[in-house]
Amino acid sequence: MKRSALAFALLAAFGLAQATSHQHDMAAHETQAAMPQGTGVVKALKTGKVQIAHEPIPALDWPAMTMWFDLKSPAAHDIKVGDRVRFEMMQDDRKKWAIVKMEHQ
Repeated sequence: MKRSALAFALLAAFGLAQATSHQHDMAAHETQAAMPQGTGVVKALKTGKVQIAHEPIPALDWPAMTMWFDLKSPAAHDIKVGDRVRFEMMQDDRKKWAIVKMEHQ
């Protein structure tokens, strides 16, 4: 009886350790999958590119600045120069930041 209780306790502890490890792995994956977000004002638009005067982006430790971004998906047709926007970005295969989602703020 004592052996089966000990075996059960060991199995339960092992299962708990596995579940905790899995939750930790999932949390790390979700953090990596989160895309940095920013807000700013559209200063210029070109085919496949947008220039934004953005506010600080704490996730990247960036101060406020104006810069060009590639657009990985077409900008909404109603976004124009002067609009305040919210955007999400990710690094492309060249480690260059590109906007993958942009919408009116």
